[in-house]
Order: sequence, then C-alpha cells, then structure tokens
Amino acid sequence: MANRHRDSLVRLLSLAIVSFIGIVPFSALADDPSIDEVLSRYARYGADVWARNPSAKLTGEGQACISCHTSLPYALVEPILPGNYAAYDDLIANISNRVLTWADNTPWYSERKLEGMAKHVGAPPDVLKGTLSGPGSRGVESVFNAVILGMRDAYAGVDAREDTSRAFRNMWAEQLKSGVAVGRWDWIQANLLPWEVTDSDIWGASLACVAAGMYPELSPQADVQLLQDSLKQASASDEVSLHVKSAILWCDAELGGQLLDRYVAANIATDLLELQHEDGGWALRELGPWANWEGSDADCCAQRENRSDAYATGFVTLTLTRSQPLISTEQTEQLNNAVAWIDRQLANPYPAEPRNNRMNSGEGGLPEFRHNLYTNAGHMWAYIARTAHKNQRAPWATN
Repeated sequence: MANRHRDSLVRLLSLAIVSFIGIVPFSALADDPSIDEVLSRYARYGADVWARNPSAKLTGEGQACISCHTSLPYALVEPILPGNYAAYDDLIANISNRVLTWADNTPWYSERKLEGMAKHVGAPPDVLKGTLSGPGSRGVESVFNAVILGMRDAYAGVDAREDTSRAFRNMWAEQLKSGVAVGRWDWIQANLLPWEVTDSDIWGASLACVAAGMYPELSPQADVQLLQDSLKQASASDEVSLHVKSAILWCDAELGGQLLDRYVAANIATDLLELQHEDGGWALRELGPWANWEGSDADCCAQRENRSDAYATGFVTLTLTRSQPLISTEQTEQLNNAVAWIDRQLANPYPAEPRNNRMNSGEGGLPEFRHNLYTNAGHMWAYIARTAHKNQRAPWATN
C-alpha cells in the first residue's frame, strides 16, 4: 500500500517535472504555410511553455532546466529555423551562465530543490529523494550543455567559444572513470521512456560522443577512449535497446565509421530498417523491450497500439541518413519513404482541436500537454533528420 501511495505521488510530481510542449491553434498560421514556418511556430511555442513551467524553473534556479524531451531538441533545431527568436538567446545565455559558474551552482535535483518540487504539488518532502538525484542530474546537464553549445558553434562554422570549451571540460570532469558504467555519466532514472530508463545513460553517452566528434580538440584522448570502449561494448549487448543502438550508430556515422566494426554497424542499420512500417515510419515501442511498458501518466503510448510515431521516426531517420554508406540501393528507397512520412507529419503537426484554448494565460493557465511529449520531441528530431536528408549533410557536420 505504501509503495502504491509513493508511486502515485511520483507520477503526480512527474507531471510537474515534465509538463511540456503545447499546441498552437492551426488557425493562427498563415494560409498554406511552409513546413519551416509550421515547425518554427510549433517549436517556439513549446520552448516558451517549458520556460514558464514552475517546477522546471525551481530546478533551474529561476530558469527552466534543460529537459531531454523539450529543451534539448528545441536547442538543436532552432539554429536551422527561419528568423531569430529571443527565447533561444535566453536559453543559451542561461546554459552559458550555468557552465561558467559550474563550481558554484547547485545540481538540478539537489535535496532542497526536490523538497521544493514536492511542496509545489502538496506531496511529502522526501517523496522524490532516491528517484531523482543531484549527481544523476549533474551528469545529464554536463552532457546536454556540451552538446547544445557545441552544436551552436558547429552550426555557425566557428571554433569553439569560451563557454563551449568550458562545457566540454565540465562534461569530461563528470565522466565516470571506474565502475560498471565506466566511460559514461551518472544519469536520471525517473521512469520516463526512453530518456530516463535503464540504458538511457548509454543514449546520453552517445550524444557526448557526437559532441566529441565535432570538437575533438576539446576531448582528451584517454576520456574519449573510455567512452568509445563503453559504446562498443553496449552495441553488442542484447540488453541494450535498439533505440540506444541507433544513437551509438549515429555517433559512429559522425566519426566516419571509426567507432564500430562495419559489420556491427551494418547489422544495427538492418535491424532498424526491418522494423520500418509500411507507411514509412517507426514505433518507439518496437525499438526496445517496452511492449508491456506501463510507464507513468506522462508516457507516450501506454494504451496505444504500435503505430508509427514522430520521435522514433525522426531519430531513426537521422541515424540512417547519417549512415548512408551502410545502406544499399534498395534500403535507400526505405529511407526516402521515411522522409516522406516526416514531410506529411511536419506539414500539419496539430490535432484538429486544441485541448485547451488558454494558450497565453500565463503560469496559472498552462494548457494540458501530457499526451504530446513524444510527438513534440519527435517533430524536432524529425525536422533535423529532414534537413540532413534534404541537404545530404548535417547542418553541424563537415562530412
């Protein structure tokens, strides 16, 4: 009974932690807008919603913490959207400040902040302790900071700026140098599929690997070797989800195939392509041991069939687009079908009727977003994949 009570409180708090991207009324858009226009409105509105989330602001000390489901994909997509958006500058300024004051600021999930989050929703002060942790959030933040700032500079085609260099130093300092997760980072385990579950630290390590590939001069060889050894081992494990192996394959592609044995890499690509649906998309549930996943109230599809979704399709398409040397002529057509699926989704990502019309009512009236987290994160990754496929190169890459 006590466990059920605790689980219900954790689910309640999870909603406060992961309140996320909202829905822009379709009528607010111009007639026949381009995919770029639609996606920019959709992404920027979501970033604004997360920026005013009370629990996220408490965690981030007045500025919303960087979430795997909203802030991270938004920060990676904004530099390739048309126009400029002031909220992105605010997000980068906050990250830069956290990076430059790393030794003095407190982790996202310090005990004091966890107690504050519990109080915010009227729960016992200790309910989140042990579920979320300061050390775990420190590892996540260090990786996300390096990835976001590294991507920003790579998009611009410039040498790493001071905050980027510091972010990399912070990241490598947080890397685990011993133990079962050697080469990786402490990671949040908050029952949020697929970013905060058992093998999510390997997903995060794969993102760090992508960042290291962009700026090798900021990545000590000994630390990189620990990371790469860990990813190689994970790529051969039956206990690691195909979602995570897709991330490892993505890094291998960014490194020009220098991470994985070509046979191993080709097998991962084939395994991914074999799970593609006839409509061209992928389903997240089929990329891991999650067929019976119950998850939390914030889960993407606890009671839904395994149909193609934006997150799985976007992330896998990005991986395969960057891994094209591994793909046969026949498989290239499958990749084209995936991009066609993405085009259809990005052309009209909005449901027919908004769940809540109070789109601009301030912190007291945030709309209901619980069932859109994966869709929204997916559209960001899908747009990046589409851009890479369209240009036959990633916006951050030289190859």
